[in-house]
Amino acid sequence: MFTPLRFAAPLVRRSRSSLSPRLSGLGPWLACLGLSLAAASCTLIDASRGESGDYKHPLKEGTPICGRADFNELFPYSIRSEKLPVLVHYYKEAELETARQVLAFVEKGWDYHVNQLGMRPAITDNGECGPDDAFDVFVWKGHRSCLVNVLSGDSSTAWDDRRGYMVVDPWGPYGGPELEETVVHEMAHASQAADDWYEAPHTFEMSAVFADQVYANRYIKTYFDDFQAHPDWALDWDDKYKTWYMYGSSMYLLYLKDRFFGGQPQFLSRMWLASRNPPGAEKDQTLNEPDFADALDGMLKEHGSSYVDTVPEFARWRWYTGDHVDDRHFRHFQNGLENLKAARLALAAQVEARPGTISIHKNAPMMLGTSYLEVKAGAGTPQTLYVSLQAPHHAGRRFIVQAVPGLTADSDGELLDLSSGPKQLRLATDQSRTLIVTVLPTGPYDPDLRNKDRYPFSIILSDKP
Repeated sequence: MFTPLRFAAPLVRRSRSSLSPRLSGLGPWLACLGLSLAAASCTLIDASRGESGDYKHPLKEGTPICGRADFNELFPYSIRSEKLPVLVHYYKEAELETARQVLAFVEKGWDYHVNQLGMRPAITDNGECGPDDAFDVFVWKGHRSCLVNVLSGDSSTAWDDRRGYMVVDPWGPYGGPELEETVVHEMAHASQAADDWYEAPHTFEMSAVFADQVYANRYIKTYFDDFQAHPDWALDWDDKYKTWYMYGSSMYLLYLKDRFFGGQPQFLSRMWLASRNPPGAEKDQTLNEPDFADALDGMLKEHGSSYVDTVPEFARWRWYTGDHVDDRHFRHFQNGLENLKAARLALAAQVEARPGTISIHKNAPMMLGTSYLEVKAGAGTPQTLYVSLQAPHHAGRRFIVQAVPGLTADSDGELLDLSSGPKQLRLATDQSRTLIVTVLPTGPYDPDLRNKDRYPFSIILSDKP
């Protein structure tokens, strides 16, 4: 049972609010950290407190709420969880049932991330927001975007954690039928804040959407579309929320789950725990040590691999989506397989398999990026075809070249070692083959030091070795 509360007197506290790095770039219409772009319709025309449904909260979206002198006037009602240190605030008495629904979803999200995935619980706020130590959730009609923002860290811990609070608009684009998954998604960020709020930016959405899909037991379409549209970008690229690329990079964690961790998602908790680092990365991202890549290096070492070592194999798995989905790679969710089949990779080139040069310059891959080049038999295809690679000298990078699909029952592709000269390229039964060209570092890799440089190359097809 939920008991409505009303605060009798203002409670002013100073907060050290920090704008979430996960809200920049997409703007107010796309900033929500929810699960879908599908918008529920709503009419928001009046800020009055009348009983009409045509109203919105008097504060504008993004306005700070914690520590305000008029906090109790702006959110005079609340309900408290009987299970968890959670307090849900709302503006009008008529919003009680909606607030109850939000609280139920917060409790489900807390249970999922903490008890099922093994993540750390959200850090309560020590009274920095709201009347007490509880994790505060604001039901905010008209806010549209949904978020977890942060306050101060816990001074008793050695790592860079943050106390957080949540804002959710159940009537906005990410409410309605999306509300449960939106709230559960936000609880992922609340748990992440308990470990490391200044991890590599893409890690937050990659992890949260990975957990979303496990929770929903389905592949999610929109994010994969943007991810597959930019295979040339670094796998861990921060695109500043210009697209859904970082969200779609959750495909990499799905690969790790199925390839190395027996289909079990709890490795995510280990990754975040091993990513904890002392404060400082807020002002200098190079102090983000250890980071997620270091954590994965330690975890994958048990399997004879590392973060960088997995990139070429993932580039191969990534091809087995779209028209190439099979039952040998991803352990398919119960639902949404059509979304994985719709996630077709963008090709850097699609040419006839005949002698010539395929130059990749404009959209050449970044470090940990990949180009996919499809060659198909035609009138000019020689009986025997050879492939080699040319590229400007660069001591800090190397190219890994593979060919898919595999040509035998036990193969999903082959590595073409072109360092010693051209290699024969055999075509598949459909008389085509896709070359996968991935850029890797020659030395240690730090995602916080990687830049946006691109590495052009040319593939040479010939009829002679």
